Amino acid sequence: MSAHPRRRAAGRAGVAAVALLLAAVTVAARFPGWPSVPAPRSVPRIATRDTLPVSPVRDSAPLATLDGQTYVAANDLARLIDAVKFWRADVRKLVLRSGRHRITINADNPFVVLDQRTLRLPAEARLLGGEMQIPIALVDSLPRDSAMARLFVEPRQARVVVLPPGGLVRGPQSASLDSLTRWTFLSDRPEEASVASRARGRFRLRFTGYFSGTLPESLPPRSLVRAGRRIGSVSGSAIELQISPEAVGYRLIPETGARRLVLEFWRAPRADLEAFAPEVRPAAGGVRVVVLDAGHGGGDPGVRAGGLAEKDLTLALVRRLREELGARGLTHVLLTRDEDRTLSNDQRAEYANHARADLYLSLHVDGFTSPQARGITILCPPARFGGTPLPPPPRVAPISVMPWRDVAERHAVQSLALAEVLRSTLELNGLGPVRLREMLPTTLIGVDATGLMIECGELTSSAERARLADPASLSRMAALIADGVLAWERSE
Repeated sequence: MSAHPRRRAAGRAGVAAVALLLAAVTVAARFPGWPSVPAPRSVPRIATRDTLPVSPVRDSAPLATLDGQTYVAANDLARLIDAVKFWRADVRKLVLRSGRHRITINADNPFVVLDQRTLRLPAEARLLGGEMQIPIALVDSLPRDSAMARLFVEPRQARVVVLPPGGLVRGPQSASLDSLTRWTFLSDRPEEASVASRARGRFRLRFTGYFSGTLPESLPPRSLVRAGRRIGSVSGSAIELQISPEAVGYRLIPETGARRLVLEFWRAPRADLEAFAPEVRPAAGGVRVVVLDAGHGGGDPGVRAGGLAEKDLTLALVRRLREELGARGLTHVLLTRDEDRTLSNDQRAEYANHARADLYLSLHVDGFTSPQARGITILCPPARFGGTPLPPPPRVAPISVMPWRDVAERHAVQSLALAEVLRSTLELNGLGPVRLREMLPTTLIGVDATGLMIECGELTSSAERARLADPASLSRMAALIADGVLAWERSE
């Protein structure tokens, strides 16, 4: 894979120099191929799409109560475990075959034969309306292997559900001490849990398993967790917490051997704590001008793999993203390139500044030597957690003098807040893992706007290459990015 500018560290991009942000007439003269930039206008607010389902399941079936015992219908059980049914009316015997497993059930008999084992259930199987009703206790004895779907009885909903690949999540058990608040979850795959948003007001934790626990209805006064609720996720499950301003950081500790996940919030600083995201709102006036940058182009193809080139995928993605943003009311969306042409990073930055962009998104795809690499990476200028962040420069004159290299860092706090919202949106919709890197990529140097560089997938991964090559998947990613932008713009 050939190297290209964004792979180099920002510190090697050159010595910082003071430069003028070019006036509109100068830029237009130097780059006549660019579209003219009319004055922005106010746009209506468009609501985001429907809320995601909470702990969605692939399939489920209702339970019934007969004489104080809980049953599931044989047809429903067969559907959930993908079994073939064999019924012998003369002896009133039902056989279910799922993969290499065989279950034999007799009416009016509490004994069930599962493969080579004989089980005694707490009640007899019964015939009701011509269909066998099976005691739900059988579910707990079904094999837990890849040959059969894993089921879980959800008593609160009076249903039996098919668990996702991440299995089951229970809890939490909470403990509030003087120095920290600790929440402990029992999880089949704790190593797959991820923080989808680090904001104190909306701290989001995502599991790949089905969340069957209940969050505390009341919390002690010294708890650093103020409130919590279950939220939607396209797969697995997720919770959202409100964290006290007293918390200085958090730790997420997966204990794989114990099948336990520990989440800690601390009052005192520690070297191993993760920082919270800044709590900010977009600048007054909201987002009126968005500039989308399709990475590479012309003689610079970017990453190439499997017959695909990065420059073509990024151009297709920004075109779809322009449509999605327009459908949500952000109609003043410009592209640095709408064709296969070569542009330097300086030219792209100058175009964004000439357009007086409120938001700048530079879209790329990545590539690694390991085909196992996967996921999305969001890069943004580093925010200054230790002190007061620099405010965005006022737009009171057509030309402002400021360090060209450092101008993007003036918007670092806003950029990081947007990155957190996008990570949450993508993660909860199943496009994870989403990594967030606080560093100044070369594609953002000189951009005087809230800006991000997004590596939208790994082209060297066969699975992600197929996703990036699929127009429907590309459109879905564009829709999710647009949802995230609108949620950030509305401070939701």
